[in-house]
Amino acid sequence: MRDEGLLKFYDLKNTSTQGQMPTDQLVSLDVKAFYANRTIGMQRLYLAKQAEMQLDKLVRCYNTYIPEDAKYVILEDGRQYRIVAINAIVDEDAVDLSLQRMGKNYEVADESP
Repeated sequence: MRDEGLLKFYDLKNTSTQGQMPTDQLVSLDVKAFYANRTIGMQRLYLAKQAEMQLDKLVRCYNTYIPEDAKYVILEDGRQYRIVAINAIVDEDAVDLSLQRMGKNYEVADESP
């Protein structure tokens, strides 16, 4: 199934004004993509563990451009994930994203103009 939901790409930025305490918030990159859930294979899982990383989800995004500064995604259910790895699948015009669940959720910067 190619359409299990829609995810949005974000970058983490300090949104405080000069002289104020730093406030990290997720800032939308105005890029969305349809995705399909994938199974995390044993080889990918063990390679992540060797690098002392945890993989919680693997999704395949179709027909989309992923900006270089995309570091986080938020799924339709509101869950936030950090992008650990991006793998292009040329034959399908798709990209696999290896995702790590956030320990704490960041605030999302106001997306209204």
